[in-house]
Amino acid sequence: MGRVETLADGVTLYLGDCREVLPSVRGVKALIADAPYRVTSGGFGDLQGGFGGWIKNSYDNKGAIVECDITWAEWLSLVPDCLDDDAQAYIFSNDRNLQEARAAAEAAGLTFHRLLVWDKRAALPNRWYQQTCEFVLFMRKGRAYMINDPSSKSLVSLFQRDESDHPTEKPVELCRLYIENSTKAGDLVLDPFLGSGTSGVAAVLSRRSFIGVELTEKWFDVACRRIEAALKQPNLFIAPPAPLRQEELL
Repeated sequence: MGRVETLADGVTLYLGDCREVLPSVRGVKALIADAPYRVTSGGFGDLQGGFGGWIKNSYDNKGAIVECDITWAEWLSLVPDCLDDDAQAYIFSNDRNLQEARAAAEAAGLTFHRLLVWDKRAALPNRWYQQTCEFVLFMRKGRAYMINDPSSKSLVSLFQRDESDHPTEKPVELCRLYIENSTKAGDLVLDPFLGSGTSGVAAVLSRRSFIGVELTEKWFDVACRRIEAALKQPNLFIAPPAPLRQEELL
């Protein structure tokens, strides 16, 4: 394990391999994870060592399969012990990896709730149908409990407004929706593949505790800066002052 940064009370980031960090994590109420997985190249150009440092080859639009050196089962098998007795999990995947991801999650002891969809409103160039969506396995450990806003839809349509040059950055709004639906203020959220820190930004803006793990120092540093900036936003952890009454303005 590398550096450990405590950015605020209840907000801790680890630079290192999640397979080494997760065995020490307990009490998580919600997992949000955009893990690396095998993908077909195309659309991003030549990005060396992207996807949180796990990708072995360049991502270069040649149509080859891009490999990564961690499997779904390796990290998902560690997740149930991290989670509270009743907890929910959001696991991002593309269409090619959904079956393997769900099988590994269920083998680890998680129960499938529903398939969620993020419509990115933009597509990468592709020789077949252009992909505009990413998928999220909504899973649980323990009993099923209602999300905080049951009017939420399984399909969310959001443009990605990148705040870094991370190749798989997710919208803060999307992560915040999932976090706020599955937790209450003060609950602990875990992201084993922190990337540029979007889930951490969403968690602290929602007044949740947070643990994030990132393998690559470049992205760890970006995540630290982004989450620190979110923590500095005014009135985040305290109630805003009451407005002055009319008689006090005279």
